[in-house]
Amino acid sequence: MKIEIVRHIGFEELVRKLKQVPLKKTTEEERDVLVYEEANITLKRLTHDQVNPPTFYLLRHNLDFQRDLREQLLSNYSIDTLNLSEALEIRNEKNEIWTLTPPIMEVTSRNVRYVKQEGEIDHENDSLNINIPLICDGAHRVALARSLDMEFNAVYISGVNHAYPYYAHPNGWDRVKVVESVPSSMKEKKLYRVSNPYSLYRNFDIIGCGKPRFVGS
Repeated sequence: MKIEIVRHIGFEELVRKLKQVPLKKTTEEERDVLVYEEANITLKRLTHDQVNPPTFYLLRHNLDFQRDLREQLLSNYSIDTLNLSEALEIRNEKNEIWTLTPPIMEVTSRNVRYVKQEGEIDHENDSLNINIPLICDGAHRVALARSLDMEFNAVYISGVNHAYPYYAHPNGWDRVKVVESVPSSMKEKKLYRVSNPYSLYRNFDIIGCGKPRFVGS
């Protein structure tokens, strides 16, 4: 793998870009919905058990890529992809440029009910609203941090408009499998929130995160 840092993007500039991230349009006639326009965006130090993946799978070649990318940046630039406090524009050997940000977390609000365990009082008619940080972008890097038992820096987004919740529900790490290719059925991918999940999809292409995750070695 051959990579080159083209530009450093400071955190304030990254926040401005994130506030312009729209929902993915399903038709050309749809207006832009800037889902993070009024949200709170900070940099936060986290561990993997403080966040939840919204996916049931990770791709092995993307995990390998993130491991190789981290080693390359550490070796050539003394930059750790698990400790980013800014974003980086990176060029690969195919002359493709993409933006590497800290993993992006989004706090989603869920109403949960108590499930009675043996010996406990039954509260089945009671519920509680809780905020759950989920991995919006960068699940493979968080999984890398998990495998290394390391903390990581993350973009932490809260106060998102409740009208536009994240398109998939959070789940636990115990349900995540490493696979060779993307599963074919929706139920093997995520717990999707709505029948047309991409109506709530955050389009990070605007900040350059839509470029290839795996570019070869």
